[in-house]
Amino acid sequence: SHSFLGHCYLCLCPYYSHSSHLHHKIYLCLRRSNSLQLLRDKQNMTDTAQSPPTSHLDLYNKIYTEALRIVAAPGTKDDDKLNQKITIILDTITKLIFGSDASMKAKLVLHGAGTLELIIELVQMPSVCKSDDKTLKGIQMSALKAVKTCVLRNPAGRSRCRSAQVYKFLGKVLLDDDDDDDDDDTTNSKLSTNALLTEEAFTTLAATCLGDDLNALEASTIFKPLIKKAKENFSNVTSMQQKILYLETLFAAVEKEQERLLQKVKKDGHGMDSFFKNVVECESNIRTGYSHLQDAKYNMSFKHYNHAMNLILAYSEYTSLLDPLMLEIRTRRAHAAFEAAKYEECVQDACILLQGKDVRSEETRANLLKVKGKALIKMGCHDEGRETLAKWKILCPQGDDDEEIETLHQNVNIS
Repeated sequence: SHSFLGHCYLCLCPYYSHSSHLHHKIYLCLRRSNSLQLLRDKQNMTDTAQSPPTSHLDLYNKIYTEALRIVAAPGTKDDDKLNQKITIILDTITKLIFGSDASMKAKLVLHGAGTLELIIELVQMPSVCKSDDKTLKGIQMSALKAVKTCVLRNPAGRSRCRSAQVYKFLGKVLLDDDDDDDDDDTTNSKLSTNALLTEEAFTTLAATCLGDDLNALEASTIFKPLIKKAKENFSNVTSMQQKILYLETLFAAVEKEQERLLQKVKKDGHGMDSFFKNVVECESNIRTGYSHLQDAKYNMSFKHYNHAMNLILAYSEYTSLLDPLMLEIRTRRAHAAFEAAKYEECVQDACILLQGKDVRSEETRANLLKVKGKALIKMGCHDEGRETLAKWKILCPQGDDDEEIETLHQNVNIS
C-alpha cells in the first residue's frame, strides 16, 4: 500500500512513502526542491548511524565517492542493478548541480578529479556498453543532461570538456555506429535515428560552446558533417532545426573570426586535430603544474608550466582564444619561478602580464606586482623593487602589515 517515490540519493536503495531513514527524508527534501533550504531546515534531525550532510558540497561528495567506487570496482555481477545505480547517480548529479549558484557549481564540477570526467567514465562502463538499446539510450540521456548542467553558465565546466573527452562521447551518441576507435572523422558515419537523443546531444553541444569560442571552434571541426546530416534526416522536427540553425550560425561566426589561425594550421600541414591535441596537453600540464605549486614542488611546477607554454606559443600570435591559457601559465609560472629562486624568469613573466591588457583582476595585478617587487629585490635591484612594491601597496593598503615584505625591506636597509 506504500507508494514508491524513487531512490535515495545517498544509499541508492528504494525510497517508499513509509520510510523513516534520515537519508530518505533528505531525498524527499531534494525531490520537492532543488535548493538545499529544506535540507538546512532539517539539520536538527539526528541519526545515530550517520550524521546528515552539513552542506551542498558534503552531500555531493557522498555521491561522488559512491560513483568512484562503481568505476573502480563495480562490486556486483548484476549488470541491470549496476546500470540502475549509474542512472541514479547521473540524475542526482544533475539535480545537485542544477540548483547551485555559480560559485558552488564551479566547486562541484571541479571536485576531485572532475565531474565531467566521472560522468564520461560512468557512461563508458562495460555494463553500460553491452546493455540493450533501451537501457543504453536511457543512460546516455541521463549523461547528456548531467554534462549540460555542468557546463551551463559555468566557465570552469566548459574548460574541462577536452580533458573529459566530452566531444568523443557526444560523437558516439550521435552516431548509429558501434565502432570504438578514436577516429573523429564523422564524414562517412551514419547518424543516429533517435530524434529525442540526437536533439538532446545537440542541445548539450550548444551548451558546451556557449561563451567558449575555443570549444566552438573544436566542435565545428568535429560535428559539421553530422549537423548537415541531421538537417536532412530530421527536417520535420522544428525544435531540432532551430538548434541546428544556432550551431551553424555559431560555427560560421567562429570560423570567420579565427581565419588567421585556421590558415596557420593549414599552412603547417598538421590539421586542427594536431592543434587541439596540443591544447589538451597544455591544459593537462597547467593542472599538473598547479598541483606541484600547491605541494611546494616549485621546480617541477615551473617545468610543467614551461612545457604548457611551448605547446601553444607558436599559435598565440594568430588567435586570442589562447589568451586565457597564456595568462594562467604566466601568472602561476611567475610564482613558481620566484619560489624556485628563478628571479629573472619571474620578473619576465610578471612584466609581460603587467604591460599587457589581459590582467583585468585587481587581485591578480596586485599579486603580480608583489612577486615582481620581491624578485627584483632578491636580484639586487632594490630601487626598482621598492618602486614596484609601492605600486602594490596602492592596490593593497593592508600590505603594511605584510611581515615578508617588511623583512625584505629591513634586509635591504642593512645591506
